[in-house]
Amino acid sequence: MLAGSLLTLLAGIGVVRFTDVFVRMHALSKASTLGLLLVLVGAALALDHPNDITSLMLAAVLHVVTSPIGNNLIARATYRAEGIPTGIDTVDELAEVRGTPADE
Repeated sequence: MLAGSLLTLLAGIGVVRFTDVFVRMHALSKASTLGLLLVLVGAALALDHPNDITSLMLAAVLHVVTSPIGNNLIARATYRAEGIPTGIDTVDELAEVRGTPADE
């Protein structure tokens, strides 16, 4: 549980400290997901009742299933939004498909 709490704290620090939107999202999605899973595993090891353990497992599965979808939708909305500096460093293939130059 301590390792999970530390990872969640690092995710929060990453969100505050990083400047680019996509880097912030990466820090938030990766570290917080692993941190939450570690906290839930620690809680499952501390609890005795099977009902509590299955509830924690259900929470972990729901988070792992829904987190990538939510992060993808937020990243897509951020990419398409006007006026948000994204700082894409690589080739922007999506801009070529949309018909806009990559350096706009």
